[in-house]
Amino acid sequence: MKDVVIVGGGLVGLFSAILLGQRGVTVGIYERWSDVYPRPRACSIDHEVIRLLQSAGLIDEMRGLLDPVIGDEKNYEFVDKYGETLLRIDWNRPGASGWAQMNFFHQPDLERILLKKLGQLPTVDVHFGEELFAIDQFSDRVELAFRNQAAPMVSKVERARYLIGADGARSTIRDLVGITQTDLGFAYDWLVVDVVPREERSWTPYVVQHCDPARPSTSVGSGPGRRRWEFMRLPSETIDELNNLDKAWELIAPWDMTRENASIERHTVYTFRGTWANRWRSGRVLIAGDAAHLMPPFLAQGLCSGLRDAAALAWRLAMILGGNAPQSLLDSYELERSPHVQEIIRQAVEVGRIICVTDPEQAAARDFKMKAAMSNPALALKPPPEPRLGMGGVVFQADPNAGYLSVQGRVSRNGISGLFDDIVGKGWQLISKDAEIPHRLSSAANEVLEKLNVVCATFGFGGDTLDLDGTYLKWFERINSEVALIRPDFYVFGTCRAPEISSLLISAWDLLQGETKPNCCPEI
Repeated sequence: MKDVVIVGGGLVGLFSAILLGQRGVTVGIYERWSDVYPRPRACSIDHEVIRLLQSAGLIDEMRGLLDPVIGDEKNYEFVDKYGETLLRIDWNRPGASGWAQMNFFHQPDLERILLKKLGQLPTVDVHFGEELFAIDQFSDRVELAFRNQAAPMVSKVERARYLIGADGARSTIRDLVGITQTDLGFAYDWLVVDVVPREERSWTPYVVQHCDPARPSTSVGSGPGRRRWEFMRLPSETIDELNNLDKAWELIAPWDMTRENASIERHTVYTFRGTWANRWRSGRVLIAGDAAHLMPPFLAQGLCSGLRDAAALAWRLAMILGGNAPQSLLDSYELERSPHVQEIIRQAVEVGRIICVTDPEQAAARDFKMKAAMSNPALALKPPPEPRLGMGGVVFQADPNAGYLSVQGRVSRNGISGLFDDIVGKGWQLISKDAEIPHRLSSAANEVLEKLNVVCATFGFGGDTLDLDGTYLKWFERINSEVALIRPDFYVFGTCRAPEISSLLISAWDLLQGETKPNCCPEI
């Protein structure tokens, strides 16, 4: 019997398997396709997700796949039908996690890197061409029935202590366990066209939303040497009329993309919508990624949110399966992740409502307001802040800093320099701005350090770690604290002043053990 079975061999499923396998968890991952899906789907990941991939030891192989949105020529702009700027969004900057705020990539290449990594993990088995068709739950396990796609009469049963459903927007698992969804009522059909130009091109703006009521469209990078266009279906068109290769060439022709100088890798119509699952857990079954939430792509957060789900589940399941936490720790998964992703979905839908306007009068009124905001900074639409985790989870709820993403800067220790996680370590992290603070720990707090295998770093005079760019000094000043306890998914458990450091650590252990219990998700 496996510890965990994952259904769905896309990026969320593969990454979940890596994070669990690296923690010694036995995993079986099942994908209904016979191989890695060969065409691009997601094309962007943010700084937080790059840090998660860094923590899994993937960054060296990934660097050549990434197209960071950094540099004066890589703006993100909304333009009207005349090409005049309506809005600029501040993507063109370093992110808090030590990487570019946003990065473009080619999904099949990244999936192959993840599969190669999985091949190095002895506790993980990967099965392609196997489709799930039944689930039975028991008090100590789940039993899953799979049908072989090449030989439909051949089936097999797999047993596991837990099941993760990362099987996409049309999730079989979500349907089998009866999980319903909330739909915000935002639904528009868009043709997505992935293009490989045969000659190097310069794109300005680099990311652009064309708010033309005659045909709202998007143009973005999709990895080195690639470009993506998206075109909204007009009320007068059918999906079949839009999802046509000749139509795709017609629509990208204004950018001088022709059969002679480019090739189309994929063209398909997607329905952009905003939904989330009303439950993320049913007993020993958990869902993640598109199975749990869908959002319009205008903030490039769909895949990012799914990989955050993977990280949130991996450290919890590893603790439970290792006997270091009760099963009730899973209650906090939905409590944290669902409110977090709901906020992002609402933000993405609001941006979508700006773009998806086909009435000329409404578009003119929108353009007038947005241009006024461009000339008056007080009226400008600002990039949405990174949201806080939902409260009621594994965070120190009395702390206003808890539940927000931590930072990663360049540091030096013992003469070796690099990003914090590579130099100091990953997992639970305890960082303090004063070298003397850790010496104030009680014996009970030291036990927590040992149980959680916490890595520690002290900055300031006499500290063991040098803050090369002042990242941590600035962060401690901004959050008005001296100590921070960071979870394995890089969210802040809590912060405090020096005298409360032992209390902070003991509170973390008590909460992980369920001694301070959040509201529970329903069990079956």
